[in-house]
Amino acid sequence: MKLRDSLWLSFHNLMLHKIRSILTSLGIIFGVGSVIAMLSISEGAKREALSQIESMGVDNILISTRRPPPAGKDVSENTNNSNMETYGLTERDRKHILRMDNVQSISTARNSRKSILRGTTRLDVSLFGVTLDFLNACRSDIVEGRWLSPVDGDRNVCVIGMGAKRSLFSITERDIVGRVIGVGDDAYVIVGILENLKGTTIDGVGSPNNGIFISKKASDAIYGKMSVERVNGRTQIEVVDYDTFIVKVMDVSYIDYTAKRIAAYLSKMHNDVKDWEMVVPLDILKQREQTQNIFTIVMSSIAGISLLVGGIGIMNIMLANVYERRKEIGTRRALGAQKGDIIRQFLFETIFLTSIGGSIGVALGLLIAKIVTQYANWPVAFSIWFIMLALLISAVIGIIFGTYPAWKAAQQNPIDVLRAE
Repeated sequence: MKLRDSLWLSFHNLMLHKIRSILTSLGIIFGVGSVIAMLSISEGAKREALSQIESMGVDNILISTRRPPPAGKDVSENTNNSNMETYGLTERDRKHILRMDNVQSISTARNSRKSILRGTTRLDVSLFGVTLDFLNACRSDIVEGRWLSPVDGDRNVCVIGMGAKRSLFSITERDIVGRVIGVGDDAYVIVGILENLKGTTIDGVGSPNNGIFISKKASDAIYGKMSVERVNGRTQIEVVDYDTFIVKVMDVSYIDYTAKRIAAYLSKMHNDVKDWEMVVPLDILKQREQTQNIFTIVMSSIAGISLLVGGIGIMNIMLANVYERRKEIGTRRALGAQKGDIIRQFLFETIFLTSIGGSIGVALGLLIAKIVTQYANWPVAFSIWFIMLALLISAVIGIIFGTYPAWKAAQQNPIDVLRAE
């Protein structure tokens, strides 16, 4: 029998029992659907997480100031009415780290610790004094106006993030560049607006979108290193040189070695007082990739079990089908059909069942992923390779679990079958 005739006959036999064919394929449909949905959700979460980590810069080492525990505070003055603390990253630290091998540059930021108000409401916005290379270091872009420049000197000009803009101004206000904002007794002219589309979060700074940025020179001239705050009737004075170092390395392959050298230096110079913290985005990236890969393997294994169950169900139905169609098999053999023709017919029927079920399962998986995106607000990522893999697995399952029923059908003795019928 020609291959085309075998394919047509197999498809025709399946269409004679549509409901049974659909029910037989349910295991494959749900198995493939779960594979597509799980892989899409897992890949989407992986890309989102890795994108956020990469946005911090895989060639950067992030060091931030941390308030030390009470026992480790360097208390310069402590009376009933005031308390002065000196801690965190220093200018000496910056100069020493900058001289280390493999360190290309250091971008810095200092939080002024000034309250930003809109009316009487305190906003989740902070004022930072930053070096001029901070814009590139935090992976942000200027969407309106310009960034700080050397000609600004210590002038009262600032660049605000998109989040700060939304907090300080109403949504209907336009032409924000050139406007003046007040921070305590000081006023700043807005010269630019920046936006960070990658969701970058920097220790000691947070999201650049929620910041107001002035030059380090202006910050030194206006605020210095000391901040004064009234807390519970007491004057809280903090002296902090820097809140954040963004250390850019020359060679990423030696970043771990550089990070260990910096950590050893800071531990020694700060007398083992943990008033700093270090983050290496590249290490976090590697750890997150491993975690996501494990998660994907586990979820795929669970989905694979459902595919296995679906394949066993199909084999069971096809074996029952062989018994029901003994007369058909015997008649075809008596009319000259070879064992190979019988094997092809039943094998093609199984492959048709799994392939059609796989196609429906792909559509179901994409639908589930879309629903998850819409209602759970989880990121998903589709790949043509996922779809091709699912369809390939469906066809392979058809071959594996259809071979034995097809072989069983071909072993029927036509004389015995026709005599029994």
